[in-house]
Amino acid sequence: MFQGAYGVTEKMPANDALDERVAELLINGFTVLPSGMDPGFIESLKATLDRAYKKQVAEIGSEEDLARINDADIVRCVLSYEPDFLQVATSEVLLEFATRTLGGEFILLMQNGLINRSDKENFQAKWHRDLNYQHWTASKPLAINALFCIDEFTTDNGATFVLPGTQNVAAFPTEAFTERFEHQSSVPAGSFLILNAMLFHRAGINTSGRLRRAVNHVVGLPFMAQQIDIPSALERAGIEPPKDARLRKYLNYDWAPSRDAAEWRRKRLVK
Repeated sequence: MFQGAYGVTEKMPANDALDERVAELLINGFTVLPSGMDPGFIESLKATLDRAYKKQVAEIGSEEDLARINDADIVRCVLSYEPDFLQVATSEVLLEFATRTLGGEFILLMQNGLINRSDKENFQAKWHRDLNYQHWTASKPLAINALFCIDEFTTDNGATFVLPGTQNVAAFPTEAFTERFEHQSSVPAGSFLILNAMLFHRAGINTSGRLRRAVNHVVGLPFMAQQIDIPSALERAGIEPPKDARLRKYLNYDWAPSRDAAEWRRKRLVK
């Protein structure tokens, strides 16, 4: 039972369940966020993700070509191949969570589908931050990664391991510390596993005999660049830009660099 506090002049808000999950993210570095999406829609995403991956394999030549660059079983910018994943990326609960953790201005830096096959070597099973190669800390999150679980994440199928609190420490911890404090998160299908993008984490090993599918979103402050130019990718896919001003910003239609000074000014005249 909470026994109160004294000497406290600042306190995190606790207006609803989402605030509690924000507190978990800020302190522990991770939380689980239910999406509220229809179970039938979530189930349909399995075949949709597999279809998008086959398209990308055909584009590059073969899975062997992808394996050579450690990119096998990854579906890059999947929302530009299958519009259902645009619906996932713009989930209202994800956008609201991002607003509460990052503030009013943020963009979708990347969206990558992940296919974790049983008993197959997985490059993502190595410890890493989603902001790779960064060894410094910030007082507030600069980015979050929201891993949408299409299949349930379990200990048998390689659910994600995290190292709580490491978003606040510049260097990777010792091996003994890692083995002692790593935490594996079981997550229901249809939920987001949300991490501070500076939290060290890794995929587990899938021994279930079945696929484990997910799609990861990295959402960050606008001074960071997208991995793939999402507006251009959507244009090539024949998908119209959203009319909603918030979604235009989120997908980087408004934050992308302008070609010249005149274009920069015209964008602002339209607003």
